[in-house]
This record gives sequence, structure tokens and C-alpha cells, in this order.
Amino acid sequence: MSHPNLLTSTREPLDVELKLKEGKIPEDLSGFVFINSGAGTVNSGGLPYERKLPSGEFNQEYGSPVINGDGYMYRFDFTESGKVKLKTRLLKTPCFYADIASSPILNPNNLFTDIAFKNRGLARMSMKLGTRNQLNTAITPFRKPGDEQSRLLATFDAGRPFEFDPESLDLITPIGENKFWRAGTPPFLNNPFPMVLTTAHPVYDPETKEVFSVNFTKTTKNLLSAIDLFHLFFSSEEEIEKRLEERISRWEQIEDKEQVVKEVNDFFYEEATEKEPKSIWDKLRGWYWKLIGRHFSNEDAVYLVQWTGSKNPKSYKVINENGSNIQIQHNMHQIGFTKDYVLLADTNFKFTLNVMLNNPFPNNEKIDSFLRELLDGAQNDYSTLYIVNRKDLVPEAKEVKAHKVVLPLETVHFSANYDNPEGVVTLHAAHNCSACPAEWVRYYDECKVSGAPIDPQKIGMLAVGEMDIGKIGKIVIDVKNRDNLEDQTVFLHLEGNPGQKDPGPHTWGVGLYTYRDMLSPDQNVGEIKHIFWQAYGLNDQLLTDFMYKLYQDPNRNRVYGAEQMLEFTKKGAPFVLETVKTDSMKVTDHYSFPKGTYMWSLQFVPSKSQNSDIPVSLNGYILCTVIGEENNSNQISSYFSEIWIFDATDLHKGPVAKLDHDELQFAFTIHSVWVKDASEVSMPDYKIDIKQDYNEQIKHIRRRWLRKKVQSLMKHHVYPHFR
Repeated sequence: MSHPNLLTSTREPLDVELKLKEGKIPEDLSGFVFINSGAGTVNSGGLPYERKLPSGEFNQEYGSPVINGDGYMYRFDFTESGKVKLKTRLLKTPCFYADIASSPILNPNNLFTDIAFKNRGLARMSMKLGTRNQLNTAITPFRKPGDEQSRLLATFDAGRPFEFDPESLDLITPIGENKFWRAGTPPFLNNPFPMVLTTAHPVYDPETKEVFSVNFTKTTKNLLSAIDLFHLFFSSEEEIEKRLEERISRWEQIEDKEQVVKEVNDFFYEEATEKEPKSIWDKLRGWYWKLIGRHFSNEDAVYLVQWTGSKNPKSYKVINENGSNIQIQHNMHQIGFTKDYVLLADTNFKFTLNVMLNNPFPNNEKIDSFLRELLDGAQNDYSTLYIVNRKDLVPEAKEVKAHKVVLPLETVHFSANYDNPEGVVTLHAAHNCSACPAEWVRYYDECKVSGAPIDPQKIGMLAVGEMDIGKIGKIVIDVKNRDNLEDQTVFLHLEGNPGQKDPGPHTWGVGLYTYRDMLSPDQNVGEIKHIFWQAYGLNDQLLTDFMYKLYQDPNRNRVYGAEQMLEFTKKGAPFVLETVKTDSMKVTDHYSFPKGTYMWSLQFVPSKSQNSDIPVSLNGYILCTVIGEENNSNQISSYFSEIWIFDATDLHKGPVAKLDHDELQFAFTIHSVWVKDASEVSMPDYKIDIKQDYNEQIKHIRRRWLRKKVQSLMKHHVYPHFR
């Protein structure tokens, strides 16, 4: 069924058989594909985020990035020949139920509206409850020792992973108690739902039965420190918004940005501390903030998490070879491993406090645009890899040293060959050069190419216009001899022919990728032979004036300058699915999607048939989630959500099958995985007692009235769902 908005997503549970729209469903499909996605909030009822609430008031969530939404899991079943069955469910964490219970939209008269969650940029937060763990990003299969069937983790960059049942899609348990994980927010907050800065891509080694993840913390400093911004929300938001709007008119006239930053910081701090105290308790609270509020902060630290199914994982502090702490600049969205090493990356996806909190008043364009200009900075034009030797991960160790390698390009996602002969590691990486997946289109943005207001259909979309050509990397590192083998390293970039219906293979906007046995819980891939890449092309509606200015610096490590990129963008290029043979680093096959069509997720599905004439790494299919604009004669835009299946040996001929369903609606799907079985799993012995786990958090809330309120919320609205 078509829908009127490009970014439309349902949250309803589905149990349907997809309908064949075109082609033929291959009879040798096998197993199950899981795809994760965000699907709006408890208030929105799915996507899009509407501009107005039913009451007529401006919707505080309007303009939120599509990635900020509850996890909504898709399960595609290929076990019955000639059929594709789909099951979907929301991933309902404890904070999900707390969100429902405190929502002033769902229940204006509830007792908890003053502590309700709100969308704050990339995160959904309550300054008194903490941060929503939305579990909307990726899936990691694993087995605990003795398991015959694989298990599944749902993951998120700002929350601990949860195991979910492959059959019912119900959550089973978080991994590790709350007290095991170090919170990424300032320690004095003591929120019951802590923000845990981790990786959305924990990894599992089927040979050693180990899951690896990370937990990192950052000092709170620099532009508009998060501590000061947290202080803001202990006061009246309405009063602060009015005063802040008045100040901005003057700040906009000041040319010295450092002076503006100082004044903005002072404003927030004064609002939190300089008010006339009304009681002895106000005086004590003010003294507390003045004494430690601006200085009490986390340290810069990285912890490698190793887990094999015990109630709590093992944690190692990772330090530089000179003994200093590791400082993460952006995020640790992706990690990896080889036979002998664990690979930790500081990736170019700035999922950090400044980005999450740079629009405290999203319904106020003046404040939002001012703070974005002040706070947002371009990401680094390099990324950093920290390589840990797995032989150092012994039970008695508390710290391990990492070899630091600087990669000369921005990187968000990568995989590694499992084999590392003589200590030589080979990475396959996506390089999003001068493109920013942590940014999204705001409702007041302007298109750089035309100067016109942005298309309302694009509001909330990510990766808003690349400012250099992307690259596909094959990076070879001799870890043993501390040598970056530049003569064997390749960074592939292809222009194609922008402006053409089929521009040929290109690397404009390198995105996700897949290959056979990627994330397999059964076997490692010694050498990755073929990789299927997504490039999302050039779209003038996704290059905003703000993004152009943010990444126009000629001193960045770049192939094309800002003006050149503007000309390329004017020509445009469609999404492309392409095959790269890794030994030659050449594109051997590709498919260009029709104009106005978006391909979001892609997943390799092995064929049940054994064909000796086809390389194992090509013997299967590529499943894609696709959104496109319908060809309507009435000139009213409408969009479809479909599943396209390609023959991995012949992408160029187009999809062999297109499937849809009247109830299938997705806006933006993300990471995926294929597993051969997905039946109900046994209850694990590491299952966390949710009531005990969160009661431990609640007892640390310092203010008695808040502690009692949170305890009531959890007792009546959260714990009953986790017995």
C-alpha cells in the first residue's frame, strides 16, 4: 500500500506473508533475515513526526531525526520454498514502559509528566529518568557455550545490549547488570536509566565463543559543556527559553565565537545557580552545583568488554602503549576482531552529548539554529584504530595496552578478515568522506543548490549531503612490526557519470555493505572475497546550506573541493548496489536504482543449492529494503515500501523479485543479519532480575521526592512487564 510521506513507518505488530509484486521468489532461499529500525516514539505512533499534535499545539518531536525512535525488528522467514513470511515487533525495554507511563501526550493527567522523556537530537532523554535505550540499530548473533542454536542481541550506541527471542521477538534480558556498565553522563546524575556509551556492533567469535563489546566515558568539556546543559533542565524550561531567545539577538552580533561560547556557558550556569534561593534546600543545592557541578566529570577511558555467558561480563581498561588513557573523539560505533586481535575504532559518527543535546528547544527555530551553529563542528577527516592483542586478555589482567593506528580517512563501518598471517590484519572499510551521519535535516534548513526551503518530505533524514566523494577501503596493517603497509592498502573511489540514468558504479556516499557469513554465529570468514556495497548517490535535496558550510574547509583531506561537489550534486546520482572483488579491488557488477528510489538495508542470503561453478562468496541473493516514489498521474506524491531480492551473481539484471504488503511501511531501516535458524531459545542462566537491577539504581537518587516518584513509576508501570 502506498503512503503519502516518504518517511512513513508503522509500529504495529505484523505476522504476514509478503505478496509478490514482480518477478519470482527464488526457491533456494534459506534461513532468516533480521533487520533493525527506528519507528518513532510512544507519542508519535510511528512515522512521520507530525508538525502539530491533535490538540493543535506544535509537536515537540517534529523534525527529530528518523534514527531517534523505538527499535522495531523485522524477521523475514525463507524456510518455506516460494514464500517470504514477515514478523515484526517493537523491542520493549524497561525504559519503553517508563516512557509510556510518563507521556503527557498519551495521558495528560498522569503523575509523572514532569519527568517524562523528550526527543533531544539523536537521543530521547529525561533529565530526571535518564536516556532511552532504543535498541534500534543492529543485531549480533551469538551462542553461549553448549548452545545448539544461535541467540540474538539487539544493540544501540547509547545503551547496553539486550538478548531477544528469535521466534517471538520478545526481549529476554540485558547483558550485564546496570552497575557493571559505566554511565556516559556525569556521575552525579545517578539516573535510573543511565546513558551507556558503547558500540552498536558488538562482535562474536564462534571459534572461542566470546562476545566483545566496549564501554567508554568522556570528560565533559569544551563547547557548552553537557553539565551546564543538564543544569538548565532542573529549572523552568519556559522561563529559560524566553530569556535565551532575548540573549541570542545580541550574541548573533558578536564576531568572536569564543566570547559567545563563554557567554552561553555563563548563561546556563547562572540560570542553574544564581537564582534567589527560596529555602535552605535551595541554598544547599546551589552550593553543591557551585562546588562540584562544573568540574565533576567522567574521565577519558575505554573498557573492552569480554563476555561468554556469565551474569556479568569481564572488563579490561584499554590504555595507550605509553600508559595514557585513550580519549575518544567521536564514537565507537564499530568494533571488529581477527584471530589474534580485537579492533576498537574511534569512528566518525559524533553520537556524543553535544549532538544529542544541541536542540533543547526544538520547537524554537531561533534557539535551535543558533545552538546548532555554535555547537556543531565538522568531524575529523581521519579515524583511529586501537588494536588489542587477544593473548593479553587473561583473567588476572585489569588493563591491556593497544597499538594505535591512524587511518587517513573518515570511517564508520568496517570488517576484517579473520585470518591475520604473521600478524598482518586486513580491514575492509566504508569511508564517509566529509559526510556526516550524525546530522539530520531540520525543518528550517535550506537547500544549498536552489536556496529554497528543504523538501518537507526529507525532514529528519540522515547523511545530509556528502561534501567529498566516498571511498571503499582495503587497509593492510602489520601489527607485529608496527607497520602500515601502504603499498598493499587501496582506497577505491569512482565518480561514474553523474547526471546519467545509469551512471555506472560509483562511490558517492558509501554506506552499508554485506557479504556471505558476515556476523555468522557458526563460522568466521578467513578471507572476505566479495563485498556488496551500497552507495547512496548525490541528491540536491539532502545537501543543506548548513552542511555545505560545515564541510567546505579546503584544508580537509579531500579529493574534490566544495564548489566541485556543488556541481556534482546538481547533476545527481542514484543509489547503487555494487560488487567489489577484494583481491583486485575492482567493481565487477552493479545495479543503479531508479531516480527517487532509496535502498536502505542490504543482506546476503546464502542459497541452499550447491553450485561448483559459482564462487561460494557469490552463491546466494541480496535482500534490500527499498522505498520509492510511485508514478502517479494525479501529481500527488505517494511512496511504496518494498523488499527487493537480487541474484548475487547478476546484480545488473535487476531484482529477481519485488515483494510488498498493504501493512508493510518502513521509513529508514538500518543493520541486518542472516541466520540459518530462528526458533524459540531456552531461558539463559544469566537472565537479569529487572526489579532488582533498577532498584539498585533508584536508591542512588539523592532527592527523596524524586526517588519516591521514580519508585512508584517502576513498581506500577515497568516491573509488571518483567516477571
